Amino acid sequence: MRCIYTHTQATISNPAWMTTLALIVSKNTQKITTQQFETIIFALCRLDAFRVRESVGVSRTVLFALPGQACVPRLLPLIQKVFVHERHLFVYDGCCHSVEYGLGLIKKYGSSYRQKASKEEWELVSETPTVISATIPMAPLRHIRALPGTLANLNSSQASIVEAWMASVDMFLDMKSKEKKNFYTPFVCRAGFLMKRSGIGNGDGSDVSGLALKNVLEFISGSKSRALPEEVLKAAQTSLKRKRSEFEDAIQSNKLTPDEKILIEKSVFTHKSILIGEKTLLDTVQPKEDWSLKAAKKLKSCMCCLEPGQGDDEDESDDDGEGEGESTENARSETDQSNAGKSKYVDGKAQFAFDPTMFSK
Repeated sequence: MRCIYTHTQATISNPAWMTTLALIVSKNTQKITTQQFETIIFALCRLDAFRVRESVGVSRTVLFALPGQACVPRLLPLIQKVFVHERHLFVYDGCCHSVEYGLGLIKKYGSSYRQKASKEEWELVSETPTVISATIPMAPLRHIRALPGTLANLNSSQASIVEAWMASVDMFLDMKSKEKKNFYTPFVCRAGFLMKRSGIGNGDGSDVSGLALKNVLEFISGSKSRALPEEVLKAAQTSLKRKRSEFEDAIQSNKLTPDEKILIEKSVFTHKSILIGEKTLLDTVQPKEDWSLKAAKKLKSCMCCLEPGQGDDEDESDDDGEGEGESTENARSETDQSNAGKSKYVDGKAQFAFDPTMFSK
């Protein structure tokens, strides 16, 4: 699970200060204000972009990658607020896949990993130990009362990763629910597409990883209307192939049993907006040539068929007066209906759209 902020300036930065800052935000014993944290993030990102200014490519783009899913709940709102006009990418994986990968990292590095470098090279010193930021939750989900009981059925490492995954998805859903105010419209990418997994949006089992990667690159570089340079696409494919191999090696000896997967799904189910660990998140971009950041509205679905959170934004009204004319027109319509007698229409969200007693006759 990663959120990537792209600065309009092609190099990737995964600075260690992000994990440290996420921990400071989590504890905040110094009573630092939100505005001060925003200033700190802005300054550190600008400094890091200045450091790599000579190595950016033709796309003039610097990617800032959050080091792991545990940092998302603490840093995502701040980064969105500071860099509201920049491009954002949210990559997520299924809960069980995230747990398997996290267990692989713990097995390889241990639970308290420290970077050991033969010499102090910046790339090594500044790299965040993913085993920590991917497996240890920084934002416990205390508002879900049933969660501790279900997590108790898992071992400590599994429970820790599950809560970190749920917290990151919880923050994503919260941000998306407020997108009319915070303008959070990221490129939502499901890692399964990049990892050649079948059955998630590609039911015929076809490999869509190449197309999914191309879509991501088009978004990051802002070149959707232009063809990507062949050398850029080949380099990205080579990098993805290497990362896919590393992922498969990490989870090879850490596969979850069917019983463990059931216990994990029970934990995820306690969150009423997520419900399942293999959930396809809102506005996930489907791999295709003419891709879109926003998913098509399910206009023909009834309320009982919608997933939690869907359809809710249709009743939201902005505080800046947008849609005022429409609300005035609705008020007039309601007045006319009250004058003409009781309306024959009901609010399907508040009550049954039909009389259930009629079916017993």
